[in-house]
Amino acid sequence: MMERKFLVVVASKEMVKLKVKNVNFLFPVKDFSVGFLNTYQIEEIQIPESYLYINRIFDCQGIRELEELLKRTTKYIKGICFTDLGVLNLVKKLNLSLELIYMQSHNTTNVESINYYLEYVDSVLVSTDITKEEILTILEHAKKPLVVPFFSLVDAMYSRRTLLNNYQNHFGLPKKQEEVLTEEGTKKEFIAIENDYGTVLYAKKFIDYREIEHPNIYYSFINPLHLSTEEVEKIINYEEIDVAKDTGFLHQETYYRLKGEEQ
Repeated sequence: MMERKFLVVVASKEMVKLKVKNVNFLFPVKDFSVGFLNTYQIEEIQIPESYLYINRIFDCQGIRELEELLKRTTKYIKGICFTDLGVLNLVKKLNLSLELIYMQSHNTTNVESINYYLEYVDSVLVSTDITKEEILTILEHAKKPLVVPFFSLVDAMYSRRTLLNNYQNHFGLPKKQEEVLTEEGTKKEFIAIENDYGTVLYAKKFIDYREIEHPNIYYSFINPLHLSTEEVEKIINYEEIDVAKDTGFLHQETYYRLKGEEQ
């Protein structure tokens, strides 16, 4: 079995207590991240080789605020994992020596687009919307090592609107930052997490991609929302934990028959 390096989101403060080797931590940044109940000021991050997780989509004011934030990066920050391509221009403008990892996984479904992004960034998170065979093909032909999902909650969507607050207002529900919502048609459950910068919906089941191995993997990515450090340690050691999980699209094609299409 190949030796892996892990990129683990610090979804709770206890996650930095992980007792495993080859781990780099990814910190959601206060006011610049969405989809997390816990976020961090740059000054709180004092673990060497850490990454900032900046997954908010920005308007002009937000970009100006982000520029001021990036001026405060410290020696502990190895790089930035991001979704808004405006981050590229800011890092170049500020002449920052930071590693850049593009993490808009729904855009990274083929080797042509990934290799294009790799002309500007150091690595890319491979999409969870494709099969195992497609992922392995991408890894084989990518210009640089890639970040691959390992065991995570996957964001199904992100909206800059406060969808959860609107839902709670409509049904007269108490205000909470997190709710489990059920889609009426499929009965699938989603975890909704909201802050002032929008709402993220996660599929409630964790995706388990631990079977993927390839020498061109840079990091194996873990988003351990609601998991304990002990559970993450078991995941990394290929042990089972008692959570709802599946293999997503690893073993099924991601196409659907449209209503009215001929059989």
